[in-house]
Amino acid sequence: MKKQQTSILIFGAGINQLTLIRAARGLGLRSVVLDVGADAPGRELADYFYCVAGDDYETTREIAARHAVSGIVTSQMEKPMRLMARLAAGMGFIFHSPEVTERSLDKWLMKQAFLQAGVPCAAGMLIRPGEVPAAERIASRGLHFPAILKPRDATSSQGVFKVDAFEDIERYLPVTRSFSRAGQALVEEFLEGPEYSVESITYRGKTTVVQITEKFVTPFPRTVEMGHLQPAELPAGTEEAVKMAVVKAIEAIGIDNSASHAEVKLTASGPRLVEIGARLGGDFISSYLVTSSCGVDMDRATIQVALGQPPDLEKKWNKYSCIKYAQLPAGERVVDVGPWQELLGKPDVVFAHVNINPGDTVPAITQSKDRPGFVIVEGASRQAALSAAAARLAELERYIFTRKVEMAGKV
Repeated sequence: MKKQQTSILIFGAGINQLTLIRAARGLGLRSVVLDVGADAPGRELADYFYCVAGDDYETTREIAARHAVSGIVTSQMEKPMRLMARLAAGMGFIFHSPEVTERSLDKWLMKQAFLQAGVPCAAGMLIRPGEVPAAERIASRGLHFPAILKPRDATSSQGVFKVDAFEDIERYLPVTRSFSRAGQALVEEFLEGPEYSVESITYRGKTTVVQITEKFVTPFPRTVEMGHLQPAELPAGTEEAVKMAVVKAIEAIGIDNSASHAEVKLTASGPRLVEIGARLGGDFISSYLVTSSCGVDMDRATIQVALGQPPDLEKKWNKYSCIKYAQLPAGERVVDVGPWQELLGKPDVVFAHVNINPGDTVPAITQSKDRPGFVIVEGASRQAALSAAAARLAELERYIFTRKVEMAGKV
């Protein structure tokens, strides 16, 4: 009798989840894929695809039972994590508990866990609904300007501002609150120094730091990530201090049998944790960048730990990889998009994408979803990767033709 193929339930079928679906196929698994969009790009890759609302627990549970799935996974997204935690608790899958999930999604609960465990992080205070804290109250918490204002629970740089005075808090607070499910915000100590992310896999209590990523962000007051480079070049002692801080943060949150994506500022007093996500890193960091720079397939490893299997984390090579995001003239109208797919045939291009179409108005980049496209490259050295990224991004941008919008919105 033929052995039934093991199934895995995958949350998300967007462009960020394509490598996860492919990894499941590479492991010989049957992929059962859910997405809120009926025309999601991963639909054609899935063995079974269902269009399901992100908060529809009963339908999701019924699909999981129908296919007798052995595990649940997602990548580079946080929206399904609460539902996944509930599903895991009810059906016995390997995933975060609801409590760990909340600590990873709620930046205030996260900060309390960090402080209790002695994780080096920014000082901060909570602004509840209806509050506009007086300048004296902010100062009494040991906070000074400049500071960072951000939503209690949001992602992708949404509603995050650098504030240089109390008046800036009053100005930006309504915007920041609009991105929070709870209508709450945090004021945090501003950490001076370069920013990095740390990509890790934790299996049965043991964390392996797979790669450290250098970040490139927009100028303040907003902080939108416009590029990433791997591996970050840090002195040996500094790299070890970063890893130790991240492992301590993982333990403080309670992350286990999971990927994680930590954001760290390297300050004059050492590494300080900004946040940590109990998931694979976004912006294609954990998929294309890690695989290109060192050969570790973090999508595959995430599926393995979700099934209770030891992850394959052996590094196969040492190269450099870089993603750079396009910047187009804000407010102009897209009149044509040329055959940018030609870039995919270039030897140094790993992946590229354009997500803006003729007729669209180019938005100002105030959050991650405003970025109109990107290119991912690899190179033998840091400078080679950076140079290739700049050159290929310039090519990508030349495929997108825009015009200034004339009177009455006509071109």
